Amino acid sequence: MRKYLFVYRTSLRRFIEYRGELVIDAVGKVLIPISVQYLLWRAITSSAADGKIAGYDFPSLFQYSVFSILIFNLINTDFVEREIARSIREGDLNKFLSKPVDFALYYFMVFVADCTPVMSAGVIVYALSALFGAVAASFVNFIFGALMIVAAMIVAFHLAFLIALLAFWMDEIWTLTTMKNLTLWFLTGQLIPLDMFPNSAQRILKFLPFGYLSFFPAKIFTGSLAVGEILFGFAVVCSWAMLLYLSARLFWNYALHKYGAFGG
Repeated sequence: MRKYLFVYRTSLRRFIEYRGELVIDAVGKVLIPISVQYLLWRAITSSAADGKIAGYDFPSLFQYSVFSILIFNLINTDFVEREIARSIREGDLNKFLSKPVDFALYYFMVFVADCTPVMSAGVIVYALSALFGAVAASFVNFIFGALMIVAAMIVAFHLAFLIALLAFWMDEIWTLTTMKNLTLWFLTGQLIPLDMFPNSAQRILKFLPFGYLSFFPAKIFTGSLAVGEILFGFAVVCSWAMLLYLSARLFWNYALHKYGAFGG
């Protein structure tokens, strides 16, 4: 395990080395989306007769938006997805096959390192929100929310890993990555909260992994879910995490039989 912790530390140093890039990421991925959501929900709720939409008033909508944006950035696998596909396409995979290193676990640690700056910002935002009474914070909510984020990161990584493995057969996976990101943007609750969807859609989404990648953790952190709902969500997301892990392992073993080991 020590070698994977070294991968994490090395990757984290690389990600935080360029402070300008960190600032640009924070502005582009967090501050601008939060500002857009603020203006959007302010306009929508102010035009409603009672100042509410689907049971949400403006403060609760904005609170949800802040947490969902932060959490969504924690499951952003774009960088590691491109790196996995590049390693396969250019033959860098050879060095993993010739050494006692697990390819998937190596890139999972890179993924966690990539998420660490956003994770740190999220902890600060949550602490300040709790301090000023902006969220009905509790230690139980924090623990449940943190565990749900870990499960969400595992699910998001294995979804990305499965798509990246298509590089064994395809020269470029950019189109598939874009399609996946658009789907996640809509079905994770990043665009609008999932409880604004029709009841029939909500019933289906309860058993799919997407809502547990952003919507569900955000609702936990804002204290909007009962313990029974949280436990049901954990059962669903853990089932998907196990299913995707096994699928990724099987697909990886199958794909290696197609690998020619050229390049690199």
